[in-house]
Amino acid sequence: MPLFGKRKSGARGEPADSAAASLEPLLFGDLPLDQWPPHSSPPEVEPWASFIRAREALAAGDQARAIAEWRQVAMQTGLESRHVLQAWTFLRAAGVVPDSDTAKSTLAVVVVVPVGGGHDTLAGYADGSVRYLNHSGAAAVIDDGPPEIAAANAELIGSGEALVQLIGPWDQPALPPVPSGTTRLIVLTPSGPHFGQGAYEDLHADPMGGPVLDAALRLLNLVVAATTG
Repeated sequence: MPLFGKRKSGARGEPADSAAASLEPLLFGDLPLDQWPPHSSPPEVEPWASFIRAREALAAGDQARAIAEWRQVAMQTGLESRHVLQAWTFLRAAGVVPDSDTAKSTLAVVVVVPVGGGHDTLAGYADGSVRYLNHSGAAAVIDDGPPEIAAANAELIGSGEALVQLIGPWDQPALPPVPSGTTRLIVLTPSGPHFGQGAYEDLHADPMGGPVLDAALRLLNLVVAATTG
């Protein structure tokens, strides 16, 4: 039962040079140090400047200074969730773990659903932004959506807050690929990504997985309506 693919047909996979393929690596805030920030980032603009100083400090052997820069980003209020996630990725790699009050804070919920021979991905962030990647290669980006999208996104984040209390974080540097035909629910937190996966029907029947899928579908319908006119 495809959850996200009802409005698209004919595409079996995501083209390598598509908008969706370009955005996918940026969804999770887990890029390696040599890729974040991009070397084209403006060095005088925050939080890019903090990330650049941290990378330079680490290259010079000053891990303490790098950690201080990443902590500054991680603790900054009003920042994009993806920046905060990226700062925590680097902090965990340096051996810094969040305290218990911070560890399971839900910064994003990502839902990946099989459609045809590929997957559709919907990501909602605590900062209110939304990303939708269609298996055809198309993508929708919403950074400041209308109230109804904001409300639906908040509902998705709330469903993730309940789910994350029941599962532990993934402790490897990167998430494994999503198997073909598998639905995956991911909650991104300072302590790392928490995820569960399985057949769509099984996850939807689960008392905790079902609300996440239902919230994702409501948000998706609003995103598609807002971006296709």
